[in-house]
Amino acid sequence: MNIKNNLIETIILISTLILLFYSSEPVMYSDSSRYLEGNFKDPPMYYTLVNLMNFIFGNLKSLIIFQTLFICFSIIHFTRSITKNFLISKLTKYLVSIFLFLPIIQFYNNLLTEALSYAFSLMFVSFSLRLIFNYKIKNLMWITLYATLLLLMRNQFLILYPVIIMLYIGVFVINKSKKTYNWFLSSLIIILISHNSVLYLNSFIKNSNFETKNLSYLKEGPYFFTYLDAIYISSKKDVKLFKNLNTQDTLSKIFEKMYEDKALIEHYNSRGHYGLSLKKIKTLSKPLLKDLAFKENKSVNTLRKEISIKLIRANFKKYLKHIFKKFYDSSWLFIFLPFLMLVSGLISFLKHKSKYSLFIIFISIFSLSNHSVIYLFGRVQPRYFIYTDFVLLISIFILFEIFLRKKKFN
Repeated sequence: MNIKNNLIETIILISTLILLFYSSEPVMYSDSSRYLEGNFKDPPMYYTLVNLMNFIFGNLKSLIIFQTLFICFSIIHFTRSITKNFLISKLTKYLVSIFLFLPIIQFYNNLLTEALSYAFSLMFVSFSLRLIFNYKIKNLMWITLYATLLLLMRNQFLILYPVIIMLYIGVFVINKSKKTYNWFLSSLIIILISHNSVLYLNSFIKNSNFETKNLSYLKEGPYFFTYLDAIYISSKKDVKLFKNLNTQDTLSKIFEKMYEDKALIEHYNSRGHYGLSLKKIKTLSKPLLKDLAFKENKSVNTLRKEISIKLIRANFKKYLKHIFKKFYDSSWLFIFLPFLMLVSGLISFLKHKSKYSLFIIFISIFSLSNHSVIYLFGRVQPRYFIYTDFVLLISIFILFEIFLRKKKFN
């Protein structure tokens, strides 16, 4: 490798090695046990990798080294992709690489999914960019691989389904042919089958290792955070919506305690209020819902679903207001900005079928989908947004650079 021609790649590699020499000891968090022991609510990818590396090398340092080096490789690959397709300057290339490297200083040695998810997301975007500007089957195959890996890494990456469908439709419009359509359809089917087959197999294996009667209490399900939102936006009077006396009694206890702790939306006083309330609702509800599930012979997930739907229907305006506050309290800029980009990108694409406008649509939907799924079905934490927000900011920076460069020569 010619160091002079690959200076930024060399800098990133050396910086990565310095990090590893500084410390390759895994940093444990409360969630780390999920990946050491296995957990019903998580896809199996990271858990499998953790145990595989531990089995082969006898320690978890090997996992930290692997995920850190993979991040290094993904940054280099991503930077080369944008350099090739956007013809950016060397200075821009350096700035992009450094900007992408900064987040890993904080989480490279965490025994959590963030490190590899960040690396895989960079690779996914990198090959998506290559597919847009240079349609080749090998780029499509790599997208299929990294999309599947991301889906098996975190449930959060269910957002990739609409993103991939939009991407394939856009590239198909630019490169119309029956062969293109068949390849895109095959890729989507492979992702769908691979993702769901592995999840089913993982669920089957775990089910055989636990007593069936305990499964309903171990799983969180899609209504876990929706239930927390529903309780937060409601009040004591909403208990009357339920005819079942056991349900009324359980919800009365929850609302009385939450009202006493000023943890409901009517007590909203500042940013971060919901984050504090979420913990209180979650802690109090867990034993009460478990007891109610036993009395009603239902799963906890079923109860969350029934309670969520009824409360949200009765307080729908409050729910919409609450969702708005969730993204306003966290990072509202990363909703409005990609939304405006999406609108302008769609207008441009419909008129000119431009590859640049398709890339803008792809990046904006990638970011909007991620934020939306977190606001609707998850707990808002900055670390859940690193997979999309850094790429979004870099894309805006590069597009500005291209615009100013063209303006200079006009």
